[in-house]
Amino acid sequence: MSALAMSAPPEPAAEPSGVAARVAERGLAIPPAQVVPPGVRLTYNRLARFGDVVYIAGHGPTYGDGWGSPLGKVGREVTVAEAVAAAELTALNVLGTIERELGGLDVVACWLKINGYVNAVDGFTEHATVINGFSDLIVDLYGREALGARTSVGVPHLPFDMPVEIDAIVGLR
Repeated sequence: MSALAMSAPPEPAAEPSGVAARVAERGLAIPPAQVVPPGVRLTYNRLARFGDVVYIAGHGPTYGDGWGSPLGKVGREVTVAEAVAAAELTALNVLGTIERELGGLDVVACWLKINGYVNAVDGFTEHATVINGFSDLIVDLYGREALGARTSVGVPHLPFDMPVEIDAIVGLR
């Protein structure tokens, strides 16, 4: 008998479990890491860990080397529905950073603080609705009990004219 015939069959690829499985069950995917555009210099870390607390830098609705949402001000170039979708994509980007930097999504025990910034026209008042796109996905994946405090504010400008930027603080298991 040949060595090939005697070898064990290959192990099937591990199925995602926990939070990663819930992402897949919803038909969502973690986007590839953000590629910094040529000529842009970003001097910071995507996250910083201090014991069991992780500070996650501001993320936007990017998809690898491009944008996964329209750019511009909410209430002018970007609709509320598009901004909510941009906030959800931003949550997936934050999860991607956690997965790449910390080795998995199940290391997060709780979302201590979420800060959401909405690039909005003067007089816009639906900031909380927009940032719900982020929070609702986190609740869907981690449960209501894992959600902590949150701030949602309107700002006159964001880098690259992003409609939303979100940073967070999480506690680890």
